[in-house]
Amino acid sequence: MADNRGMKRVAARRWGLSLSLGLCVLLCGGLLLSQAGCQKETSGTKSSAVQEPAAKVVAVEPTAKVVEVQPVTPGNADKPAQGPAQQAKPAEPQPQGTETQAVAGTPKIEVENPLRDGGDVGPDTTQNARFVFKSTGNAPLKILKVGACCGSVTRGVKDGQEYVPGESGTLEVDYYTGPNPGPLQRRLSLQTNDPDHPVVTFSIKANVVLRVDYEPKRLSLALKKDNGGCGDIKVKSLDGQPFSITSFRSTANSITAEFNPDTKATEFVLKPRADIEKLRKNTRGQISIDLTHPECRNLRISYDVLPEFTISPPQLMVFNLKANEPVQRDVWIINNYGDNFEIESVSSQQGLIKLIESKKVQDVAADGKPAPEGQAGGMRYHLRVEIVAPVAQDNRNVLSDALQVKIKNGETLTVHFRGWLARGS
Repeated sequence: MADNRGMKRVAARRWGLSLSLGLCVLLCGGLLLSQAGCQKETSGTKSSAVQEPAAKVVAVEPTAKVVEVQPVTPGNADKPAQGPAQQAKPAEPQPQGTETQAVAGTPKIEVENPLRDGGDVGPDTTQNARFVFKSTGNAPLKILKVGACCGSVTRGVKDGQEYVPGESGTLEVDYYTGPNPGPLQRRLSLQTNDPDHPVVTFSIKANVVLRVDYEPKRLSLALKKDNGGCGDIKVKSLDGQPFSITSFRSTANSITAEFNPDTKATEFVLKPRADIEKLRKNTRGQISIDLTHPECRNLRISYDVLPEFTISPPQLMVFNLKANEPVQRDVWIINNYGDNFEIESVSSQQGLIKLIESKKVQDVAADGKPAPEGQAGGMRYHLRVEIVAPVAQDNRNVLSDALQVKIKNGETLTVHFRGWLARGS
């Protein structure tokens, strides 16, 4: 009886355990079905709203992360499910507009012809040349600086000027040919923002030729000659172009000439008149003649006058002077026309130079040396002077003075002196 009761108790326990296990399985199954239905409903709602294709069921690789599925509650029923399908949605591409993708362009300059040959041109005239360029890049061309050599003036292009792509520009230049015949060259430049051509150079070449000729090219005048030795001046057109003379000028108005500005011809003969007293004070000068010829506006003729007196040396220069130690030098005063003369006085402006000896010498050449036998020379004076340097003051070691020689009934001649003191003097 006892065994039967024990077996009945064991069987009852097993049945109760089986019943508990069955109830647990049923409960878990119901819970899983409830969660699956929630997920299906949420997924269906999302699909109808976005119109995405149904996701395929794929096998999950062992390395895939497990996504925790949260049960639906009243607080999160309206939120989209955070499943793998949501995370796998790719980002929509942004539109690639031209404004956001614009790339900076490059300026470029293209020159039509950087060299201009002006051919034969007349002296003292102003000529013109033009250079054309174009902006051929895909960004505005900027002219940073316009450069021109002396005797040239540019027009048409300024510093900082810009040209849009496809636009052309013209650089104009007026250039002066100068008075001297021969080859001529002028250079211009443009500094730009073109990275390949930061500096563009333009060149002008021409050949300056005489359009009007004249004789003499230079005048050598003398005070003792009639009219100072000034003869006729001939002016002639070389290209057959008639012209007029509009002006005749000279240094200190020492040479003059009569002309009629209304007369037009291809050749003129001028008869200049020299003022001897003015030439005596202006022994070097120039004659300037203005013309109406289109390629020769002006003629220049230089002249020299043989002075009445020559000083040798023309100036005194002494180095290594010592204070209070006298130094002697020789000075020659020569009459270039062989006339007899007398020296009235010799003086020093600063008192540094003193006359020691004065002697007249005859029959000498114009260079101060004795005249060759049988050849008459000019008149001259031999002067011996003494220079005494004072003690240096204010650390000055350069001295200056002027020796003045007064010719009796004549002009005053000046010999300039410059001396340098030795160190420690």
